[in-house]
Amino acid sequence: MWVEQTKDGRFKFIERYVDPYTEKTRKKSTTLTSNSPQAWKKAQKILDKKIKEALENYNKSDITFDELYKEWYEYYKQHVKRTSYLKVPMMMKHVSKHISDDTIVRNIDETLINKIIEDMYTFGDLSLNYTKQTKTTLSVMLNYAIDRKYIQRNPALAVKIHPKKVEEEKRKLSMDKKYLEKEEIDQILKQLYSNPRRKLHGIIAEFLYLTGLRYGELLALQMKDYEDGKISINGTLDYSSVKMDNAIKTTPKNTYSQREVQLPNRAKELIESVIADNILADRLTDPDQYIFISTSGTPLTLHSFNAVLHKVEEELELEKSLSSHIFRHSHVSLLSELGVPLKAIMERVGHSDANTTLSIYNHVTKKAKQQVIDKLNSL
Repeated sequence: MWVEQTKDGRFKFIERYVDPYTEKTRKKSTTLTSNSPQAWKKAQKILDKKIKEALENYNKSDITFDELYKEWYEYYKQHVKRTSYLKVPMMMKHVSKHISDDTIVRNIDETLINKIIEDMYTFGDLSLNYTKQTKTTLSVMLNYAIDRKYIQRNPALAVKIHPKKVEEEKRKLSMDKKYLEKEEIDQILKQLYSNPRRKLHGIIAEFLYLTGLRYGELLALQMKDYEDGKISINGTLDYSSVKMDNAIKTTPKNTYSQREVQLPNRAKELIESVIADNILADRLTDPDQYIFISTSGTPLTLHSFNAVLHKVEEELELEKSLSSHIFRHSHVSLLSELGVPLKAIMERVGHSDANTTLSIYNHVTKKAKQQVIDKLNSL
């Protein structure tokens, strides 16, 4: 330790130490008003404490991947929806093939993360989207490690996932299968409505098509959420760990998901017919009860709804795969064809920045422009 006198007559005590991150010499200092032996002792105590704190932060960086994962996962569960954090363990199984539990987190680098990407996607058979989700989840964990001063940088940020050569062509070919044309919607609804036991399925499918709701948002609609031709989207139904009669209404997927949706006349007819049927059957008695419920008085599970759609898909010999979400995509397609601005569409369906919505919008508008040219060329 040494001392330097400052311009204002005080004394700056300085001590060197080696930064374990960079292995370079660094300094810590403290300024006192005296240069007495007592001041030297006091300064030494202060500087020893400062250096100790700096080195303690370094010692934390010896945390292993398993320790970090367990700590971060508990934190993560407090800040995201149940459906989001339940996906993490499966993703981490792919990560753990290359990053063992006892790996020191500060030693994780781009090479390790690239090996994960190659194993999952580049030379593996997992999808591009799932691989991206896994990398994003790992990156979120490493950002947490930075916040806790376990590491100084996030190597995942420097890793890029390059689509395979056939990926773009596949994407173009599959885009038409992500949504239904109006003729296909009519065909599917006719098939659903032709069977009295599928009436509710038909109503739900048509309502999803006319509103662009997520299935969980539709299930969470309560009597009090419908008023003056509008529905208030303020939650989603979570029944992932309980039976449907014990399902819990939780917060929406994100802040943009919370919204009001104005209903077209046909959608009003549909929701009011369901409400009327439920009242007649004594299934609706108070404003907190859910609207789209089965004869048993509980909401129709996604599995049950999709199972009926798969049967319809087989009956009609459709080339497109039917699920609840295809009606949401079809709503985006419908609004795009009608010339509704992209921002208005995203607000209606509750998206802030959705690749699928943007892709469908661009695909449909390009298709419409080409149809105009084709018609002009045929004159």
